[in-house]
Amino acid sequence: MKDKTFRALYHIPSSFVEHPLQKRALQAAGRPQESMVEVIFRVGGFGTYDVSTITFFERGTVLRHIERSDLSITEPFEFEYYEGDEAKQMRVAFHLLGTNWWPTVFEEPEGVRTLDGTQWSLSVYTNGTLIHEHHGSNAYPSEWEQVTRLFGIS
Repeated sequence: MKDKTFRALYHIPSSFVEHPLQKRALQAAGRPQESMVEVIFRVGGFGTYDVSTITFFERGTVLRHIERSDLSITEPFEFEYYEGDEAKQMRVAFHLLGTNWWPTVFEEPEGVRTLDGTQWSLSVYTNGTLIHEHHGSNAYPSEWEQVTRLFGIS
């Protein structure tokens, strides 16, 4: 695993959509420009939302940033920086989710209509370019519990 690049490890195809927040994560972490995979997980419903971004840097470090709608505008965002074994555990946990095999849209079962519920999306970028995106409304991947744990959103 050590001799494979992050791009090869996650089977990242060539880019096709620009992402506007590429440099923000690097600046927040105080890191120079380097290859990275950024995963943005958004969850919300009825006026509240959480956005958690995990950035996997090519050199092995990981940054997790969580923005919560229930915090005051003056409260700081949550930033967690991981290195070594912790960073490796986060990479493995993300890889085991198998997001690249998920369908694009998760839908409620036929005949079920929820009027108010939870909407979510998960977007994966490499070096600012959208690779794949998934979303749902009251329908979730079987790995939902692992996703919310990894991204720090309950």
